[in-house]
Amino acid sequence: MNISLNSDWIMQAAVSFMLVSLRFFGLMMTAPMLAYRAAPMRLRLYTALLLGLAMLPMVGNGAAKLGLTAPTYIAVAIELGIGAAMGFMVRLSLVAIDLAAEVLSIQTGLSFAASYVRDAALPSGIVGELMGISALALTLVMNVHLMLLELISKSFEILPFGQWPKIWDAISIFGLMQSSFLLGVILALPMIVVHLLFYVIQAMLGRTSPQLNLFSVGFAVSVPLGLLVLVLVLPELPGLVQRALEPAFLLMRNGIPTR
Repeated sequence: MNISLNSDWIMQAAVSFMLVSLRFFGLMMTAPMLAYRAAPMRLRLYTALLLGLAMLPMVGNGAAKLGLTAPTYIAVAIELGIGAAMGFMVRLSLVAIDLAAEVLSIQTGLSFAASYVRDAALPSGIVGELMGISALALTLVMNVHLMLLELISKSFEILPFGQWPKIWDAISIFGLMQSSFLLGVILALPMIVVHLLFYVIQAMLGRTSPQLNLFSVGFAVSVPLGLLVLVLVLPELPGLVQRALEPAFLLMRNGIPTR
């Protein structure tokens, strides 16, 4: 079988390879389990190029409909935005776990020093880091990264190059943020109620015994109390992560309906 390798075919194949790789690279930049700060950018770039090369025969000559002028540059932004939007939706969903962890860390006093002097090298307290890493580990156990790669692979059949999913508008993204924040507040409510009762008792003791040093007594009780709440929450963390990710995957599947 003879294949005519003219300049137009080579250019269109190169454009197709670039656009396919950009959709994967956008996911590598924003998905929490793929864009972890310990993973170097060069590794993510090479992975996106390798996935784009593997996906290129299935896409075919999709760049022939775009041409090689200005519409290609628009398609570059759209392809990069599709992958980045999918990873960003997952990141927004995990904000619920981060919010609950931050509330617990502040209530227990474990992030007392960070409340006054913020360290740029440590974005959250020890409880936030523990629950954040646990949530990322659970996403890997649940094969969330494989589900994202599967959606990206199937998206080339549903969404041609240069076409943005209409359902992924600003209202949908803000709705996802609202649901994630609401879930985070619901998860933090037991911690807030428990520590509120403790602060009420502490205030009553302060009124009855003014000579009692409540500052030292408060930390001695609030930290074990917070650890107790954390022990009760951690076994339910897999179900909480799954519940947090459901709105994001629902929005992604509505934008990329699988056949």
